[in-house]
Amino acid sequence: MPQHDVAVLVHLVGFLTGAALYGMLLSLVVRRQVDDFLALLTAFLGLVWNISGLAAMFIRDFAGRQPDPLLVTFAYAALGFLPAVVVHSVLRTWRTQRASRVVIAVAYVTSSVAAGLMFLPPLVAPSAIALTTLTWSYAVLIVPVFALTRNRAGSARGWSIVALAVFAITALHLSHEGPSESWQSALRHHASIPLIFAILYQDFRFALADLFLKRALALFALVAISSAVYFGVEVPLFAKHDFHEDPVAVGVSIATWMTVAILYPSLRRISGGIVDRFLLRRVDYAQLRRDVAARIANAAEPDDVLNIVADALRAPLAAREVRWSEGGAAPDDGGIAVLIHTTERPQYSLLIGPLGGGRRLLSDDAALLDDVALVAARRIDSIRLARERYDHSVQEQEIRRLATEAELRALRAQINPHFLFNALNTVAYLIRTAPLRASDTLMKLTSLLRRVLRTGDAITTLGEEMDLIAMVLEIEEARFEDRLQVSIDVPDELRTIRILPLLVQPLVENAIKHGIANSRTGGRLAVAARMANGNLVITVINSGTPTNDLQIAHGRKRGIGLANLDARLRRYYGDETHVMLDATATETQAKIVLPVAAREAGRFLEARGA
Repeated sequence: MPQHDVAVLVHLVGFLTGAALYGMLLSLVVRRQVDDFLALLTAFLGLVWNISGLAAMFIRDFAGRQPDPLLVTFAYAALGFLPAVVVHSVLRTWRTQRASRVVIAVAYVTSSVAAGLMFLPPLVAPSAIALTTLTWSYAVLIVPVFALTRNRAGSARGWSIVALAVFAITALHLSHEGPSESWQSALRHHASIPLIFAILYQDFRFALADLFLKRALALFALVAISSAVYFGVEVPLFAKHDFHEDPVAVGVSIATWMTVAILYPSLRRISGGIVDRFLLRRVDYAQLRRDVAARIANAAEPDDVLNIVADALRAPLAAREVRWSEGGAAPDDGGIAVLIHTTERPQYSLLIGPLGGGRRLLSDDAALLDDVALVAARRIDSIRLARERYDHSVQEQEIRRLATEAELRALRAQINPHFLFNALNTVAYLIRTAPLRASDTLMKLTSLLRRVLRTGDAITTLGEEMDLIAMVLEIEEARFEDRLQVSIDVPDELRTIRILPLLVQPLVENAIKHGIANSRTGGRLAVAARMANGNLVITVINSGTPTNDLQIAHGRKRGIGLANLDARLRRYYGDETHVMLDATATETQAKIVLPVAAREAGRFLEARGA
């Protein structure tokens, strides 16, 4: 290949590479939304130099005419200001010192003088005087820059970047353009590329690697393989075979280039691995997943799980901060929120703050976050389930204890076992579906059993009996929900009348068991008390499943609860009182008539003494 063509190729690749890198810097600074005017100016000057140089090259080498001198001069002037901006960037944190301000001012004055020399007529670019001024001036300025930054953190980075900027000017000064420009001379025009590489590597290392180096390495490998195929296969093949007459040669050529094209995804993968391992030094994500899973397996609280995950992700993601919170709102500083999908609320989010070094989340980063969030969610669910099982175990032990304590006395007090079993089943069901309601219902059942166990055969009042009935019906309402409508109507003046305990409760249980429970739609249960002819009349009415006199007689003959209640009534009130049952087509009524006015002074006092 002629030497001039090689030089053109070097210019093409160099200007395109420089434009891409300085454009990347401009994009990253804008995306980061940081007020960094010097970084923007650096990107702008580098873009002007590379884009203008690219345009001049196309005009000269492809259009066949000389580019406008103003265009070339403008490009060289932009490159001349680049070292001044770099010096300013390095010394800006020291701007309060007079020496730093003087060096910055001298740098801008030097670049301005050189630009003025370039624009003096006649416009001849590059201007040897201007380039000489830039080269020697910045060669001298690098000494005070080094002196001012030598005791400062990152001093090597600062003066080395300034040295690269000076190198860019010096390389131009030593180059010679002409019709027979060599590729070595052409290469010197792109000495600003090491400068932008250094800037991007220091401030945007991840972006440089992810957006440029991985693709560049893959393309370089592809070009190298293609060149080797061309010179090692294609040239010898067509030296011996006529392309137009030998289809086998054509087929071999097509197959060869298809193989080269198929290699590109593998080359991308290999170049990505090389950059990740040797340049970015990224951790092994598979091992990180295993480590996080092992650490959170020993966590006892959801907070511990979330803290472990946040600490484990901070360094691998180069994040300034990784924290967690309830809910799924994104952080205010433009970070990323990763939701941890637990089966129950509250749910949590990992809030990943801004990433350093120009880092951005790639597909493997997103997959890592998804996997870690899933592992954390499952561990939190496991902790919650273990805690829930423990709470249920405590509640079940409490239920068993209460049942044991109530066993004999509840039977003596005529508590229907079906009511107790139904109540416990209701609590067990609510534990799974509505834990708060389960706890409330269990407390009501506990209070009910304690009151029953305290009463025994002692005398109580109608008001206390109605309070007990209200507690029973509240428990039943938790069981039947909207299938049970309850009303209790007892005048206040009757609530102080003394009666035997647990007279009404068996009637309420029977009404629910045989009426409400057997009806698909449920029904209404009404408890009322009235005085009639000196007697206390207590009624329990339900509108559940209809019944008749034959079924009532059969039930009284086989049942135990009403027989026991009749026996208690006869014992304390005599044969004149008992439980009366009456059925219609729409409701069933149970009634007790107590001659309280005649018996209070005698039988009740006797019962109390007993």
